[in-house]
Amino acid sequence: MTGEIALTRIGVVGTDSGVGKTVVACAIIAAMREAGARVAPMKPIGRRGAGDIEQMRAASAIGYPDRLVQPVAFEDAASPLVSSRRGHAPIDVEMLDRAFAELCTMSDAVVVEEAGGLLAPITETESFATLFRRWGLDIVIVSPNRVGAVSQVLMNMQIVREHGLRVRAVVLTTLSRARGGTAERTNQALLKELLLTVPVVSFPYVESPADPRQLMALARELSASPTIARPA
Repeated sequence: MTGEIALTRIGVVGTDSGVGKTVVACAIIAAMREAGARVAPMKPIGRRGAGDIEQMRAASAIGYPDRLVQPVAFEDAASPLVSSRRGHAPIDVEMLDRAFAELCTMSDAVVVEEAGGLLAPITETESFATLFRRWGLDIVIVSPNRVGAVSQVLMNMQIVREHGLRVRAVVLTTLSRARGGTAERTNQALLKELLLTVPVVSFPYVESPADPRQLMALARELSASPTIARPA
């Protein structure tokens, strides 16, 4: 499909850890794949042995090289700068740029997941926000639908705008089967009112994120919102 559609570049960012951004990234990948696009997953910096990048690989169903999909992997779970200092291994940002550029030549779309938040420092002068701006990524903000979600989303929106990035959508994830309260019932409507032109999408509870059948069901649900999952 390369050459027939414009390359799609998406950065998936979370308002906190454990908010479901990997599952959302996988659903976006699967939705675009079902639409006929070759989609490359990427987590530029991550923890060695973590399952998130393998879930994204499975959603892509294409064997992109490890050196491109996750160019930098550390043993511990900490901010990239802390991990690089603990391991005495400075992160080569130009190497990350080359890996991303190579994935772009091999794909119709690239879906990139950050580690630690948009402002998480990669080096003393680089963060995921500066990296994603240079890569020209459209941002999907993932937040759990709970008390505090509106504030967290608005703070991330401010970061995005300050760095000249464009928000593709906000996704509110459901992390529990438990019935929510007033915040859970009103967050989506309030964010739609405040953000005006930015789509705000509700993402259902996922019992088994690694189950291919559940993933495809979620992908088809996201496909109903072409702003998020369109392959161009």
